[in-house]
Amino acid sequence: MPEPHETTKERSVYFGEGARFLLTAAAFVIVVLGLQQCRSVLLPILMAGFLAIISYTITKLLRKYLRFPHWLAVAFTVLVDGGILFGVASIINFLAADMKATLQGDFTRRMVEKYNELMDWLGNFGLEEQARAIVHSPQDIFDTQQMVSIIQSISGQAISFVTTCTLVLVLMTFMLGEARLFKKNLHKLPSSSKGKEDFTNALQGIQRYLLIKTIASGCTGALAWGACAFMEVPFAFLWGVVAYVLNYIPTIGSIVAAIPPIVMALLMGGWGDAAIVLLCYVLINFAIGNGIEPIFLGKQFGIATSVVLPAVLFWGWVWGPCGMLLAVPIMVLIKLALENSRDLSWVATIISDEPPPHVTKLKNKTQD
Repeated sequence: MPEPHETTKERSVYFGEGARFLLTAAAFVIVVLGLQQCRSVLLPILMAGFLAIISYTITKLLRKYLRFPHWLAVAFTVLVDGGILFGVASIINFLAADMKATLQGDFTRRMVEKYNELMDWLGNFGLEEQARAIVHSPQDIFDTQQMVSIIQSISGQAISFVTTCTLVLVLMTFMLGEARLFKKNLHKLPSSSKGKEDFTNALQGIQRYLLIKTIASGCTGALAWGACAFMEVPFAFLWGVVAYVLNYIPTIGSIVAAIPPIVMALLMGGWGDAAIVLLCYVLINFAIGNGIEPIFLGKQFGIATSVVLPAVLFWGWVWGPCGMLLAVPIMVLIKLALENSRDLSWVATIISDEPPPHVTKLKNKTQD
């Protein structure tokens, strides 16, 4: 029979662990709400940081091979990034205005025709009445007026986007300018050499990820543009740009980017054209997403695949589309912080796809 003081001690430990868990959960909720409220301040800083990580390679190449002074290499890099950002924004704004005119033209008529064709085809199987009961009109599937309002909203946010990009470029200029100083200050920290090495490796991994993801997204956008142009899908270049941007979002982005051109191919062409465009997108995403990217990226981050999609959804809920774009790099930094935490290191172990240390040692002994 246990002593009374031992039972009391066990209970105090149990309630102490429960209280710690509740405090941790409450702190997590407070931090998430704070991140949502501060998105207008934090997002430009994060975007500037990740753009600086990508662009630092250009700065180093300009200094190394063209002998640019550091300030000139930074200025040239910022000008290139600014030209790309403002160029993409201008193209999307121009094509959005053109799309608005198309949607208000014969787009609605074609949509009604395809709706009637589908209902006639279902009527051959005796399913027309059930289908019309579910979908009363084409607007239940695709509301043209709602799409026009979305396009108007996109065009109206162009000035806000330019302002945000200007702030991001200014912040990125300072970050690139002091990148070498940051490296020197990092080595002065009193922390362990392993912690410094892990942090450096994480930054290099993020740089590699964003660089390869940019190249892969460019290939995806170019191939999507070519496929849509070959099939004569309206606004083929716009769908290429959309495929390029959304390819940064794991899994979800590729699916969302394929929907508009498939719908356009269906309405402007027919079911056969839509099937071909769908097949093209499946082949493009399979070749790049499951072939090229894994070869160059591998499993360098050590994050379980099952964690990536929830992370994308979570950061999309917190920070919108920008959060979805930055979900993977953010998770890399969070995993690094958790690994160096005494109380939360177990969370890093759960979200990791790396085998436990004893399994790795056993595998190495077996190979020896």
